[in-house]
Amino acid sequence: MENQVWQPLPGVEGVSIYPFLRKVDIISSNSYLVAAPGLIVLVDPGGLPGQADALLREIGTLITEKPRPVLVCLTHVHLDHCHQLLHHPGFRAIPRMLVAVQESGARALEAHDRAATIADLIRQEVGTTRIDIRLLPPGMGGEHRDELLNFAGTSVITCLDSLPLGGGLTMPRQTLPLEGDAAIEFLPAPGHSPDSICIRIGETLFLGDLLFSTAPGVAGLKGWDQKALLSTLDRVIALLQKGCITLCLPGHGRPLDAATTVRTLQAMKKEASRLEGIESVNPEWAKDTAAYAGELMGEVDRLFTVIAGRLVYVAHVLDELEEAGEAERFRGMIDSDLVDELLSDFNRFSLDFHSGQLLDIHLALKANQISQKLERVFRGEVLGSVLDLSLVSRVGRLLEDYTVTFRGFRPRIDLAATDLSAAVGGVVAAVSCPPYEEDGITEARTEEEFARALAVRIAYVNPFEHLDIEFSPGGNLPPAMMDRERFGDMLLYLLEKVSVGGARSLHIATGGVKDRVWVKLQFPVSSALMEENVRRFAIRSCSLSNGACSVSSTRENTTVLIEYPVAGQGQDAAMGEVTSGTEAAISKGHLLIVPSGRIDGASAPVLEGDISRAIDQGNRRIVMNLSSVDYMSSAGLRVLLAAMKRLKKENGNLVLCAMKPFVQEVFDLTGFSRIFTICESEEEATRLLGP
Repeated sequence: MENQVWQPLPGVEGVSIYPFLRKVDIISSNSYLVAAPGLIVLVDPGGLPGQADALLREIGTLITEKPRPVLVCLTHVHLDHCHQLLHHPGFRAIPRMLVAVQESGARALEAHDRAATIADLIRQEVGTTRIDIRLLPPGMGGEHRDELLNFAGTSVITCLDSLPLGGGLTMPRQTLPLEGDAAIEFLPAPGHSPDSICIRIGETLFLGDLLFSTAPGVAGLKGWDQKALLSTLDRVIALLQKGCITLCLPGHGRPLDAATTVRTLQAMKKEASRLEGIESVNPEWAKDTAAYAGELMGEVDRLFTVIAGRLVYVAHVLDELEEAGEAERFRGMIDSDLVDELLSDFNRFSLDFHSGQLLDIHLALKANQISQKLERVFRGEVLGSVLDLSLVSRVGRLLEDYTVTFRGFRPRIDLAATDLSAAVGGVVAAVSCPPYEEDGITEARTEEEFARALAVRIAYVNPFEHLDIEFSPGGNLPPAMMDRERFGDMLLYLLEKVSVGGARSLHIATGGVKDRVWVKLQFPVSSALMEENVRRFAIRSCSLSNGACSVSSTRENTTVLIEYPVAGQGQDAAMGEVTSGTEAAISKGHLLIVPSGRIDGASAPVLEGDISRAIDQGNRRIVMNLSSVDYMSSAGLRVLLAAMKRLKKENGNLVLCAMKPFVQEVFDLTGFSRIFTICESEEEATRLLGP
């Protein structure tokens, strides 16, 4: 389909369509003009003045050629689809214009509901319009209802009935006559919003925002409904599989054929099933996520610069030493030009944001786009073989954390009871020791081994060589409930800031008070952590490790205090307390195991022991019901993998079932879904194992 060109509408003789297609944007949608001899239909006027001007010119030409009513149909009342209808004076000047809106959307417009119309998210006013046709309710069931409408001076009958889809599925439908035997069909499609509808004319289906209902930053809008969306997806897929529709027109993006749309919707259904408990998308979420985006991308920019700079330096030195092959290998480890381009693009975008030209949601969306592209070019396993692994892993975690946050979830936190003094001591020891063996070069047996050992040594840079670190560990501290890896990331970040801030000495101490343990950093520089963005990033990073961070300064010293709850205290359950219990029962020749709570580094050994004893007792067919498991770390994955391997060696089998969305996502993202047999229910798993 050509953009902004009149062309025949598939399946209806004598009817043409003018698509106004835009790049995907939250400010405006696609618009579609449909011209029949007796009626002009406008689907979604959009959100931009220039777009409205173009549509009004086309409508004016059509009316001049042949006066006829104009029916404006809204797929839903989000303002990116209808802002111009509510504000542009040109629409109020159209003779015989009628507006058709789904009933709940009509109520939202009349109440000037800023959340339901996303006016609060895109900082717009709702505006007003007259609503002439309120679509579908009451009931919106399978009842048959005919209504007589005064349609721009002409009496027409609108019919509400039920459209059979096959497989026992039906869909409520409301029809208006269009031309001859052709009609406009309004089909409810709740999920993205309660008022969302699809519109069918001939062989064309106008989808509204159905294709974007599971997109990050969209899922979670007011009125978003996972259950309703899954039902809508089933029905629209069934409708498209009937073969009566050839063209699908989304509210954003390019037109699609029916087969492509079916595949897209099927993938969306799988995605939607995992979005239970997603965070609400609102102005507060957008503001916080935008702030996080700025902090994170600043740190990612810094770390990428460090990584790329070290690679360039090593390649240069190796060239000087006439190790051209190894030098070229280092230059090819990361596409520095592409990384620079992506980060520069974000920085330019950020400047526009801070100048007031863009919205919070814009910056959050841009950061998500950039972080996904960076993840594709960042080969951590390759870089980690020659660079400081902690440096490389921090970049990977930062990108992953933002992606998870933007999707509306809290990043995964691997909480475990941890010796805080040991965790601090490990970081201090790591920054004091190079990540290579001193005899690596002298013991190299080949030229290639020599060149690689030499490169690793060259790549090492000690940013703390001028910083005298004194560590005073507290004695007999209770274990802290924390994510040790994230704590290490955060502490390294603080140490780097202290070092580059010019401090020559740093005192670190650990201690405890009541139900909390703490680590305190003190250094004779007051400026190193005074930048607001640095403080915010440190505080957010600390929070992700389950801690709380505060910074105070005097003329002589800066103090950073980091506190963690003591493991086993009553409040830990809300923070992710390790609570993993296991129930087991024998049924129909197989063993049912039902673990609960968190399966992480602290609790995985318990589960491992339970499974091992079960196998030792002769159980070879095991169903593991994970419906009560709230969290699964890599430690839990390793336990399950070991159990599966042992059972297969002994001609047994392990089937997993009833995973919560978060746990399912862990399996999908790690590739473990391809290794294990996973069923939706315990009954299905039982049937699969057989009697």
